[in-house]
Amino acid sequence: MTLIVLLIVLVTERVALQSSFWQAQKYLDKYLNIALPKFNDAKNGSLSLLLLVSTPAVLTALFLHFFSNGFIYFLVSLLVLAICVGNQQARTYYRQYLNAMGRGDKEAQLLLHDNLSQLCQDRVGKTQASDDIQQDDSNESDAAKEEVDTPKETIGETLIWINFVYYAVPIFYFVLLGPAGVVLYATLLHLTKHRKSHEQDNQIDNKKLYQWLEWSFWLPSRLVSLGFMVVGHFSNGLETWLRYAADFSKSSREMLCEVATKADHLDSQPKADNAQHMVRLTKRNMILFIVFVALLTLYGRIV
Repeated sequence: MTLIVLLIVLVTERVALQSSFWQAQKYLDKYLNIALPKFNDAKNGSLSLLLLVSTPAVLTALFLHFFSNGFIYFLVSLLVLAICVGNQQARTYYRQYLNAMGRGDKEAQLLLHDNLSQLCQDRVGKTQASDDIQQDDSNESDAAKEEVDTPKETIGETLIWINFVYYAVPIFYFVLLGPAGVVLYATLLHLTKHRKSHEQDNQIDNKKLYQWLEWSFWLPSRLVSLGFMVVGHFSNGLETWLRYAADFSKSSREMLCEVATKADHLDSQPKADNAQHMVRLTKRNMILFIVFVALLTLYGRIV
């Protein structure tokens, strides 16, 4: 059943799931409008934040428990994964970027790259991931200034991260934990991504959300980067993967992008033009993951 749901969503996501009905943001915004006032009145910040993030997943799990029917489970799984996977805005920007690249419009390419980068500013950061979790609020502003001055990542690295955040991670948690797992991840991602909209709510611990989100990235990033090596140049990426796989101080974003770049053997090519190379790498990696899920299904490890 997991494999069937996964295949249906991946096949239809590009063409049939583009309306706002199929976007998690629509439903999570409504949830936050209801839950945030209660959260602000709570005494225990950390416990309340955990409840705020986990309530949709718990409700999903309870619904599936009390309505333990195979057909209902299939429908709920299909709806949840279809809503939580993908980002139509990112897909639109990427198509526009390819059109601009075909026209040779460098200005449009830079603008669209900036737009794509805005979609993944929920990141814990390529250079500030572990530091922001450990530093206080005053150091946090300094780190943000330094990030502005650092060179921007390539378009290929941005696309790798967008694919990871909006496709690879939700699919990973769907296969591992079922619909409740992907709902939990989607809620955490949405709350972290839209934290600036709720800056007036001082109760929201942004650094705690960053930390939880980075934890949710840790295992998937190691497995996805391992897949990059399998479908790319294994020997080129192996050294980087071994160096960073057990390094908790390395952000998942930086680790994933470095391994992907090595695995695709882009050292001798212009890194600024690596978008299509990286997209092809992610597609091959997704095919590998589907084959792996199919084998687990065949041997009865998942249903």
